[in-house]
Formats: sequence, C-alpha cells, structure tokens
Amino acid sequence: MITQNYIAIDIAKESLAVAADSFSGSFTYDSRGLNKLVKHIDGIDQPLVVCEATGGYERVLMSLLFSRQIPVALVNPARVRAFAKSEGTKAKTDPIDAKVLLRFAVSKELQPTPPPSSQVQQLQALMDRRSQLTETLAREKNRLQKSPQCTLESIGKVIEFIEHELEHIELQIRAVIDSDQTMHLHSSIMQQVTGVGETTAWTILAYLGELTSLNRNQLVALAGIAPYNRDSGKYKGKRRIEGGRAKVRKCLYMAAQSAAVHNPHIKAYVDRLRKKGKPYKWAMVAAMRKILLHLRSLLKNQQLQLA
Repeated sequence: MITQNYIAIDIAKESLAVAADSFSGSFTYDSRGLNKLVKHIDGIDQPLVVCEATGGYERVLMSLLFSRQIPVALVNPARVRAFAKSEGTKAKTDPIDAKVLLRFAVSKELQPTPPPSSQVQQLQALMDRRSQLTETLAREKNRLQKSPQCTLESIGKVIEFIEHELEHIELQIRAVIDSDQTMHLHSSIMQQVTGVGETTAWTILAYLGELTSLNRNQLVALAGIAPYNRDSGKYKGKRRIEGGRAKVRKCLYMAAQSAAVHNPHIKAYVDRLRKKGKPYKWAMVAAMRKILLHLRSLLKNQQLQLA
C-alpha cells in the first residue's frame, strides 16, 4: 500500500496556512505564494494535498494542483469540524485549523478526489464571473439612486455594459450545460420543481457536484443548512446553521422564498411550521433542506432508471 504524505492547507481569501510532516507555514494566496507552495510540494514523495471543499476560495489552488498532476483530497468542512470537537479543539486560527486538518487526514486515511470535468470547471468559472457582474450591477444601480445629475449618464452606460456582459455570460453557461448530456438532463429535472429556476439549477451543478453521492446528513451539512445546537448542560442554546457553501445556501434561500409562495407542497409545509410558532427564517431553512433533498431524490431516481 502506498503511503501518502498529507499536506493540509487551510484556505483564506489572501493566505494559505499549511501543515505537513515535512514543513509548515503560511503562503500568500497569489501567483508568487502559489509557486512557492508548489515548489515545496514537488520535493515531497507521494504528496496528497488536503483542503476543505467550501465551493469558493479553494478552486484557484485546485486548478493549479490538478494542472501539475498533484493529487488533492477535498473534505466536507462539517466532518473536520466534528473531528475537531471530538478531540477537544476549540481555537479558531488558520494554523491550528491546518494542523487539525492534517490530523483528520491521517486518521481517516484520505484518498485523492477525482478532478472535476472540464465542463464543470468551465461552469464554475462562468458562474463566478456571473456573480461578480451581478454584484457590480447592484452597486451601480444603487449609485444611480444617490449620485449627482452630472454622473448619471456615465453610470447608465456602465449599467448597460454590465447587463450586456451578463447576457453574454449566461449564453455561455447554457452552452456549457447543453454540451454535457448529464448536466443538461439534471438542469431540466431540477427546474421542473416549482421555485427552482435556472440560476438555482446552474448553482447546484457548478458548486454541489456531490448532490447524489452524499447521504442526507452529509449533503445538508455541505450546503450549510444543517442545524447546529449551542447546548451546554441544562442550557439550551439557539439552533443555527453555519459553514458550508455560501453560494449554494444563498440560491436555496431564494428558491425557498419562491416555493413558499408558488409551490403548494412547500407553502403548506412552511405554513404548518409557522402555525407551530417557528420563526420565519427557521421555516425557510427547513424549506431549503426539503427542496435540496427532493432534488437529490429526483436525480438519484433518474440515475437508477438509466442504470
């Protein structure tokens, strides 16, 4: 059996905290820092990089590692969090997180994660760009409401340009999905659920490829909609959601809001929860879980029919 030399990396927006048996340290999350990191990894026999699958910051690193034929193991952040709690780790700093991630990798004997297909990588890049344009468009529209008259023409031109770019990006997204038979089918199936539109389907295809491979608990944790308690002794803290993939969570929230109005099954479910005294946000999160698990069931059943 091949012995893996694990290299745990805790990824932040601007830095990478690294823990390994042979070296540890912090690297800037830019081209210079990444090149330094890869040089360190190249000097290790049988390396396996381990990082959390957050659906965000890790993709630039992963793309580079895959291009260099360096194996990567992506792990569910909820599993690492549970492991940390089981060993009594309470501190929350990047270096400590990297060390926890390393111990987790060793204890679980992690194996490499297959790289995503080229279509999925393209879809992720296009969806990232769509998010950037959408955020910029919202900012420009806000400026339009409170800017002096002399700047309105300029702002209007920028808005028009961004809207044109958004249309172009969305055409590319549809083309990528249509080029892959499975993605096209899954997108169509998901959009048959009232409340789930194109954007939700695109987001799940791009950022939640594990939709049909994880069990129910793992899936809701990865999406960031699993309830966590804050109990201690007799004290019963509020249940809340945390972690997971923010982009997936955001799109599911929008889908739940729409479904609570237009989908009879979700509307009835939310109404029952509200009548029991559950807060609105609590009911929305429950609806998000219900929608996500329903999508999982639909796609798994489709896979069984084709098997």
